[in-house]
Amino acid sequence: MKRLLTLTLIFLTACSLTSTPTPASFFNLTPAPATIGVDSTPTIFPQIIETVQVETLPVVTESGPQLAEEAGELYFFYQPRQQGQSIQLVKVSGVCVFDSANCPPLEVIPVPFPFNFNINALSWSADGKYATFSYSDQPNGTPTKLWLFDANTKTWASLAEFPYIDPPFWSPGDSWIAFRTQDGLGDEDVYVIRPDGSELKSVSIDLPVEGRPYIMDGWYTENIIMRSALPGSVGSIYLVRAANGQARPMFETILTKAQFAASPDAGFLAYDDYDYNMQNHALKVMEPDGANAVAIANFAGGSIYPLIWSPDSSLIAFNYYSSFASGEPSAEVYVITRTGENQSLVYKGRTVGRLLFSPNGKYLLVEETTSISGGHLFLINLAMLEQKILQAPGLSTDYDWYAPSWRP
Repeated sequence: MKRLLTLTLIFLTACSLTSTPTPASFFNLTPAPATIGVDSTPTIFPQIIETVQVETLPVVTESGPQLAEEAGELYFFYQPRQQGQSIQLVKVSGVCVFDSANCPPLEVIPVPFPFNFNINALSWSADGKYATFSYSDQPNGTPTKLWLFDANTKTWASLAEFPYIDPPFWSPGDSWIAFRTQDGLGDEDVYVIRPDGSELKSVSIDLPVEGRPYIMDGWYTENIIMRSALPGSVGSIYLVRAANGQARPMFETILTKAQFAASPDAGFLAYDDYDYNMQNHALKVMEPDGANAVAIANFAGGSIYPLIWSPDSSLIAFNYYSSFASGEPSAEVYVITRTGENQSLVYKGRTVGRLLFSPNGKYLLVEETTSISGGHLFLINLAMLEQKILQAPGLSTDYDWYAPSWRP
């Protein structure tokens, strides 16, 4: 029943008009005061997900041994399957991805609140020093606080408080944090704040009232990409300047539920262009002003969610659901170059909640949320197109692993 509820939540997150466009997977939790005892011996189950390769050419070139400082760290949530045990935030060194012999043990991260409500992944600053996290430390789940986590000191600070706060976004230069708020009565707003807690202000006042509510798709330089959450009509994609809230339209398009994902180098936008009449999906890449849109992948029916850029803006990874409404979802994760070359099917599963490139772009992490053995994390070596489950001392598949984030 718990996995069915998880699956339902993921589907609603992907399709909701008011959800964040790039959400982490999340799941319902119940209060549980006890602490998990971390097993020192991982239990690894046999391979259950088929890996299929469309192209034989690798999409990434291997370039010698990796350094620990290049690997980063994987943070995620560790959910016990037994009643009376609590969920914990844990981390695994990125070294475990490519050097299992020198992989340090799983580490539990202390938090100043129990996990009693829906959980989203941590959102990391580009320099990897801090993460933001929206969560309520109150028994009734409101108000929500915007937390700043210092990864080096393992301390938490509250930056802002509203009735409800959606998952936050860092600006590319780490100078701003943007987040959407809801008051529980139907009203919403978008705010920005400095990482030190200063200059908290609303930035949505300049947007047309008839387009409310609005969705954040992320950042483009020092501007927030925003669009109306009312699909099916022609509307504008807006850039909202963080410094003063000034909004300017980028281009007009038929509004859908699909996100517009800006490449890290700010040179392109990727999006799912959905034809409502033919029910076809075209994954397109275009310039930020809407010009020169090129379809790099096409699918009939189903849905595309999520999609992400590699750190160097050369690759796009995305998940395609060929069937969801029938109750038997089939998830296919592809990697393709920005120009539409070397489309490779790198993972097949049931439901995918989140995709992450490693900081160096050589690995793709896939969060499988409802496999036969529960929710777990798989890693794709993009040079060899090989797949393996995440392994580390103390990491057990007797627990579910959810809402991953990769600290640079």
